Amino acid sequence: MSEHHHITPLKIYFRVAGILFFLTAVTVWVSYVDLGFLNIVIALLIAGTKATIVALFFMHLLWDDKKNLTAFVLSLMFLAIFIIITMSDTEFRGAINPEIKDPINKRAAFYDSLPLTDDHGNPIHEDGSHESGDKDDHH
Repeated sequence: MSEHHHITPLKIYFRVAGILFFLTAVTVWVSYVDLGFLNIVIALLIAGTKATIVALFFMHLLWDDKKNLTAFVLSLMFLAIFIIITMSDTEFRGAINPEIKDPINKRAAFYDSLPLTDDHGNPIHEDGSHESGDKDDHH
């Protein structure tokens, strides 16, 4: 059984590196443009493209057995499906449960404004003491 080793010319590595640098610059440029929810989509597409280029050329999947390339492409497809499902869940969560449609940070600010209470709902000062006149102070 003879094994064939592919030797990639150096100029291809330089071209691939140039493409990766260009895509990195595009990622930085897009990060300054407000496209709403598309910012994440574009960033993931660029990152996926860069990962594919690295796998094809630097990991030699382009010249390797096509079963390995198929496994790589299928794994990327399943990852994309899981990311899409997760993003759609967080994007449309308020349509099903209106009480949780606000972002987490807004809700956290609301809960931070509430007074501290003990297990029975009695107000507590920040130093841990109860308000004067409480029944618990006499126990």
